[in-house]
Amino acid sequence: MLEDVQIERYSRQIILPQVGGKGQEKILQGQVYVDGDGLLAAAALFYLVAAGVGTIGVARAKAAQIFSVLAEQSLGPDEQPVAHVLRRLNPDCTIVTHPNEDEQPPHHYDLVLATTDALHDGWYAQHKPFVWGAASGENARLFVSRGDRAARPCLRCLFSGAGGPLDSPARGKEETYPASADRGRAYFLFSPYAFFLGTQLVTEALKIILQPEAESPPKLLAYTFPAFHCTEQVVEKNPHCSVCSTPAHD
Repeated sequence: MLEDVQIERYSRQIILPQVGGKGQEKILQGQVYVDGDGLLAAAALFYLVAAGVGTIGVARAKAAQIFSVLAEQSLGPDEQPVAHVLRRLNPDCTIVTHPNEDEQPPHHYDLVLATTDALHDGWYAQHKPFVWGAASGENARLFVSRGDRAARPCLRCLFSGAGGPLDSPARGKEETYPASADRGRAYFLFSPYAFFLGTQLVTEALKIILQPEAESPPKLLAYTFPAFHCTEQVVEKNPHCSVCSTPAHD
């Protein structure tokens, strides 16, 4: 049951019919792992903490530099900057820093929220959701790969053979498809648009926590800035996908 201080802290969420008190309790019990090392991942972490997600995991080596800057005046000798900053923002949240950025996160996490595709295939094999977003220049994309839904497309079949993020030489970086120019990359990463996309990623994560059984058409969301123009494309499952069409997932 929510305490009085929590009711006050999350009042703007609790009044939403999609959340309510029971929903907020689910969020406080939720566990999300964040994979990414830039401003977009940092923005997602801030919004996950604001929402009150109970356990948030992050690769220690990939935590954005912004956390070191924010923590430098009050950081203890054995504290990690990302955990220090986020815990101070919301004491309800447990921040877990993982030392190895390349290994799969522990299976107890409900989902991975990522700005890179690096963990997707292994996480899909665990039949878990993977919320992915990437940005380059004035464009951004968002897709939810439901490893817990065998009939739905995964991130790999979304871009298989299409020259998309998974084919980019920048794979594993925060921008998983190449910017047309360095100016375009900086334009996004140091702008409020990263925080806008961060809210969209967290919204999708919260939907899964609140209603894990809900069904909706798998869609690729594409955003164009500064117009904040959004388009939706329904995505079909690739029957020849090397990840989600294998018998091992059935």
